[in-house]
Amino acid sequence: MVEKYTTDSGITVLLEPIEGVVSISAGLWVRVGSRHEHPPYYGYAHFIEHMLFKGTKRYSACDIARMVDRVGGQHNAATNREYTCYYINVISEHLPLTVEILSDMYYNSLFDGEELEKEKNVILEEIRMYEDTPDELVHDHFIETVLSGHPLAHPIVGNSNSIKETSRKKLVDFFGNHYFDTNCLFVIAGNFDIELAKRQIDRCFRKNSEKKKIEFPGTGLKSPESWRHIHRDLEQVHFCIGVEGVNKNDDDRWALFALSTLLGGSMSSRLFQNIREKEGLCYSIYSFHSTYEDTGLFGIYCGTSPENFSKVVDLILQECRQVVEYGVSPEELNDTKSYMKGNIALSLESTEVRMGQLARNEMNYGRCIPFQEIVEQIDRIEIDDVTRVSRRLLKDKTLTMVSIGNIGKEAGKKEFRM
Repeated sequence: MVEKYTTDSGITVLLEPIEGVVSISAGLWVRVGSRHEHPPYYGYAHFIEHMLFKGTKRYSACDIARMVDRVGGQHNAATNREYTCYYINVISEHLPLTVEILSDMYYNSLFDGEELEKEKNVILEEIRMYEDTPDELVHDHFIETVLSGHPLAHPIVGNSNSIKETSRKKLVDFFGNHYFDTNCLFVIAGNFDIELAKRQIDRCFRKNSEKKKIEFPGTGLKSPESWRHIHRDLEQVHFCIGVEGVNKNDDDRWALFALSTLLGGSMSSRLFQNIREKEGLCYSIYSFHSTYEDTGLFGIYCGTSPENFSKVVDLILQECRQVVEYGVSPEELNDTKSYMKGNIALSLESTEVRMGQLARNEMNYGRCIPFQEIVEQIDRIEIDDVTRVSRRLLKDKTLTMVSIGNIGKEAGKKEFRM
């Protein structure tokens, strides 16, 4: 049973006790991500994520790390395109310490000038790391290409110029315009006493920061390039191919989940079996989908040798056309739905996953969505639903290709028409 309430300062609190575990996962979630950044401030949501670990009025960065490490805990953060999360996982007896640390980071971070300059270099190294990791970099270029012109399109980490030009004033201003109590959630899942948690949360989160109006950058989409190629002297060609997807409230979102799963979401999926197992043309191939407030993304990733690139792409398009034209069998859909339900159920064995699911459901839908309701949504998916969404997204469409590697003169000169 999940308990939900709002603190006097306006923070939404979600508490889910779980029997049979010895730990808790506690997270501070802020409804701000890279999509809330205007061009001069690209990467600022992610930069702030780094800075909140760099010292407060009470604790240095080393103190924060030591306090969590001393009790065998784990602390981390993640910046998404629509939210940021700071979380700590510890055994249950250390819940008070966890709440205290997260509240202190939120209310009392120093944004020290010297630490900020050092962290610039850390983030620039992070950007360089992505540049040297083509199987990750291709995804950033893919969303940038498919959603060209949309505030979701730019990289979460920003770019070298925006990071180099960051000042303490600009970063603190961005923080002040987005980090206020009514824009935050505090979530705990695990083995804990609700009343103890509520007392600690109400003691630590009570500053009642001023509510601000968040302005969203413009959301106009441009026509995407049909093929963006980045030449690199690599052993493989890494590529994503796909289209704009559906938003998080779209009626077809569950059918798209099923389509993505049966195409390339498991080891028994069509793409994995026919391209990796049957043909032996790649090591990694999978499909993916993301849903956001007002749009989404659907695509397929693969890494293969340059000489096999064209054949692999043709086989991927062939599998997509098969679904569009002929649909799926009852057995295939039933297996897909069973996989989806089992995969979600197993993930919920983790207190960290449970904590994250509570937060995302609250931010996206304003309520807790129990596992049984998810099962019912999956069970409702019919063959016609999968066929409909496949035709909606793919039929007679030109897919967007983004590739990184060395494929010679053909790069960027072809359209991938369904």
